[in-house]
Amino acid sequence: MRPLNRLLALAEFARAGLAGAQACTGQRVQHALGHTCVPKQVKRVEALEWTSAEDLLALGVQPVGVADQRGYSEWVHIPIKHGTVVQDGNTRQQPNPERIRALKPDLILTAKLRATQKDAQLQAIAPTVVFDPFAGGSQVAKMRRTFQTIGKLVGRPHTDRQVLSTLDLRPSRVAQDLRKAGQAERPLSLPRPSLRGAGPPTMRLFTSNSMVSELLTQMGLVNAWNPSGLTEVSLEPLPAFKTQNFLSVTPAKDNVFAPPSMQPLWQGLSFVKAGRAYPLNEKTWTFGGPLSAITLMNALSRRRLRP
Repeated sequence: MRPLNRLLALAEFARAGLAGAQACTGQRVQHALGHTCVPKQVKRVEALEWTSAEDLLALGVQPVGVADQRGYSEWVHIPIKHGTVVQDGNTRQQPNPERIRALKPDLILTAKLRATQKDAQLQAIAPTVVFDPFAGGSQVAKMRRTFQTIGKLVGRPHTDRQVLSTLDLRPSRVAQDLRKAGQAERPLSLPRPSLRGAGPPTMRLFTSNSMVSELLTQMGLVNAWNPSGLTEVSLEPLPAFKTQNFLSVTPAKDNVFAPPSMQPLWQGLSFVKAGRAYPLNEKTWTFGGPLSAITLMNALSRRRLRP
C-alpha cells in the first residue's frame, strides 16, 4: 500500500472507531476480544459459560439460557438454583447461533477459550462480552473483575459488592478454624482427575496462580505444587511428589487415580501409607465465581487432616 493510501486508510479506521464510540448510548465494555456496546437496561442474558451462569444467579438474575445446563447442575453446587430457565440446547464448546437468536437476548456472556471463532456471529445476535479467566496472573483477581463487570452490566453493583464482601470474610474465618484445629500451614496438593476416555489416567494439579492455590494460601494452607499455571501430569511422577497431604477430587469408593494397573504404585506412596490421602466430593467445582470459591473453602474446612 502506498504511503498516502495507508494514511487515508488509517484516518478512515480512526473515524470509524470514533463514530462507533459516539454511537454507543449504553455501556461501552472492554473485554477479551475488543469493545462492545451493551444497553443500559439488560434483562435477558444468555450464559454460554458456567461461570457466567453462576455469577448471574449470585447477582439475583435468572439467565434466559444456559449452555449445557445439565452439566452445570451436575458440577456447580452453589446455594442458588436456576428457575424455569430455557433449555437452549447449546453446548459450551459449540454454541448454536440460531438457538441463541430465538431467545432474543439483550446480552451474551461467554469465554475466549470457546468464543474466538464465533464472536462475529454472536455479536450479530446481541452484544457479546467475552471473558478470559486463564490469560495469566491471579485467577482470583480475574474472577472478581469478571463478577464486578457482570454486576455492572446487569445493573446490580450493590449486590456484587455484598457478595465479594462475603467472599473476603470467609478465608480469615476458615483460617481461624484451621488454626484452632491445628490444621494451618499444612503442605498439601489438590489434584483432580482428567478424564479423557481411553488411555492412561492423568491428573490436573492446581498451581500457584490458580484460584484453588490462592484460596489455600488465604486459608493459611500451603500448596505443595509450586509452578504457575494448570499442570496435567501422569501418575508416574507421584512417588517423587513431596506433599504431606493429598486431597483429591475423586469418588471415595472408586479412586480414579489408582486403577487396578496402578494400585501397586498408589499403595506405595508415602502419603497413602501415612493415611494422608483424602477424597473430596467428586463434584467439587474448582473453578467458577465467588460462590463456588466459598463452597470450595467450606469443603476444605470440613476435611480435617491428620495431625
